Amino acid sequence: MSAASAKSKTPSAKPPRLDRQISQAKAVLRQLRDTLEDLDDRRELSRAKKRNQGKPGTDWDTVKKEFGFKF
Repeated sequence: MSAASAKSKTPSAKPPRLDRQISQAKAVLRQLRDTLEDLDDRRELSRAKKRNQGKPGTDWDTVKKEFGFKF
C-alpha cells in the first residue's frame, strides 16, 4: 500500500466523541450567557427601583392609553 492511498483513507471528519463534547460545551456556554443576561437584567431593575424610589408611578389607565391596550 502506498503512502498516497493511506492518506486518502483517513477520515476527515472529527470523531463523534469530540463532536459530542463540543456540542455539550456550546450548550453550557449558551446557558451561562443566558444566566449572565438574566443577572444583568436583575441588577438593572434593582438600580431602576432605587433610582425611582419615592417617585409617583404611572397609573394603569395612562399606560393602556399610551400603548393602545384595549381591555
